[in-house]
Amino acid sequence: MRNWQKTLRPASYRGVSFFVDFDDLAGGKRLALHEVAGGRRTIVEELGLATSGFDVTLYHLGDAADAQALALQAAMLADGPGFLILPMDGGMLATAQGFRRSRGKDRNGYVGFDVTFIPASNEAGSVLSIGDVSSTVAAGLALAAVQFARLF
Repeated sequence: MRNWQKTLRPASYRGVSFFVDFDDLAGGKRLALHEVAGGRRTIVEELGLATSGFDVTLYHLGDAADAQALALQAAMLADGPGFLILPMDGGMLATAQGFRRSRGKDRNGYVGFDVTFIPASNEAGSVLSIGDVSSTVAAGLALAAVQFARLF
């Protein structure tokens, strides 16, 4: 039996780690449906791939949850795509399209987010070069330094 806890990757975006409660991938093809008046057949024309999107419910938990949430917000609002790692999908360049943060009065130490990430590529099996990975790591370190400096 597979030990899922040992095979799942730690999740992060631009170097800011988080826990994933749920993730959902939406994708497919763009289609033009040609229906002829009085006809009984529809002609389907493929127009390429639709833009994929990952809807992720994620959270921070613990004494530093508020600071981690601020760092994640800054990472999601930064220009351009960042390196996204999801537990089952691995790493990819993606842009945070939108997010919604949630906190509750009876859930101190817990900050949740619903985020939509748009991958930089729809191509199956697309991989990152060493340059992409190193620049993303450098951007994450720079973001961490900025967040750390804000504390003082």
